[in-house]
Amino acid sequence: MRPYLALSLALCFTPALANDNAGTTGFGFLKVGVGARPPALGGAFAAASGDLESSHWNPAGLWGISQRSATLSVSRYLVDTQAGFLSTAFPSEKQVWALSMNYFSYGSLTRTDDEGVEEGSFSPFDLAAYLSVARPLWKPWLKVGANLKAIYSRIDKYSADAYALDLGAQVSGPFKGMSLGASLTNLGFVRSGYAGSFKDPLPVTMRVGLAHRPAHTPLPLLVVADVALPNDADPYFSFGTEISVGHGLYLRPGYSTQQTGAEGDAPLGLSAGAGLALQGYRLDYAFNSYEDLGEVHRVALSGSF
Repeated sequence: MRPYLALSLALCFTPALANDNAGTTGFGFLKVGVGARPPALGGAFAAASGDLESSHWNPAGLWGISQRSATLSVSRYLVDTQAGFLSTAFPSEKQVWALSMNYFSYGSLTRTDDEGVEEGSFSPFDLAAYLSVARPLWKPWLKVGANLKAIYSRIDKYSADAYALDLGAQVSGPFKGMSLGASLTNLGFVRSGYAGSFKDPLPVTMRVGLAHRPAHTPLPLLVVADVALPNDADPYFSFGTEISVGHGLYLRPGYSTQQTGAEGDAPLGLSAGAGLALQGYRLDYAFNSYEDLGEVHRVALSGSF
């Protein structure tokens, strides 16, 4: 069970691990960021729009997708675990609908009895299916969005399931090229827990952020910043910059205080990534480093059809 326990620690990890609520929620995979572009930007994506990966961070950001499109991302996560995210969007003049699936695998683990004798193996996994919608409420000032989620988790012969709602909104900022966003994710209930009547609460997170495309810069760029307030950890801050260097190439440095070490040691939560957009397709890569836990690599492919 070592990989499963190590990941549980990682999902609760913040610069102040001593938070009284740390480790009190279940379905921890819901706190793991999806895609490659947002994690490269430090996870600051509450105010970004027109991207299928927004469904995880703020469903209102789905508005702005103008063509039927899909994205697939895979992640080599901590302690040899793996994650995948698949999403498809169907835009119309009035709204954007999307279907998504978020999958997390813990690999093959050894089963033992009470005395430590091996009894084969098992493969824990988590799964969440989303139905998303985004639309403008007052054009062009306000956009809103929502996700309906069905969540399932299995560890050997034990399973748990839950249902949740995500809500999001984005508004135009006070400066040209700026937008402000807020989301509240994983509001819901656990229908069935792993053991008897005990049910772990869901990991609810509120995000507030901004995205800005400054005018008159040498290279086109997007600046993003978020503050996240989870119900099982201290607040943390994220920000990043996406720089278009030409020929469809994007560079994305980022930072998140969620990724700093237990004592605030280097590398201070840095993240990095790049994207290449050619002929209607975009290939993205992201790298994140957790001081005490290891490195995370993510790759995503998006395109219209």
